Amino acid sequence: MNPGGNPPAADTPWMRVADHEVTIEVTARPGASRRGVIGTTGERLVVGVHSGPQKGKANDELIEYLASELRVPRSALLIVRGATSRRKTIRIVTHDPAKAVSRLRQIGRPK
Repeated sequence: MNPGGNPPAADTPWMRVADHEVTIEVTARPGASRRGVIGTTGERLVVGVHSGPQKGKANDELIEYLASELRVPRSALLIVRGATSRRKTIRIVTHDPAKAVSRLRQIGRPK
């Protein structure tokens, strides 16, 4: 258990939990036929988006999708690394990290 009392995310290597934030490692798949979580590969959550990478459209769609799934405002998500790469680190700022972790685990499960 970390100092903030949030559940550890050891079973999900693509997610780290801290006080008031959750950080996730994502591989974006721009131009995918299906929008949403495709699965996980090693230490990353793989998310498909319809948009291509031109002018940040795929990033915008990725943030919009994750905000919708996590039920947080778009402004709560920030790409902190990899804005021009498929491999991204995204920070989610929230007053309830346990809720975000729970939801991420749900959407990250293999279907």
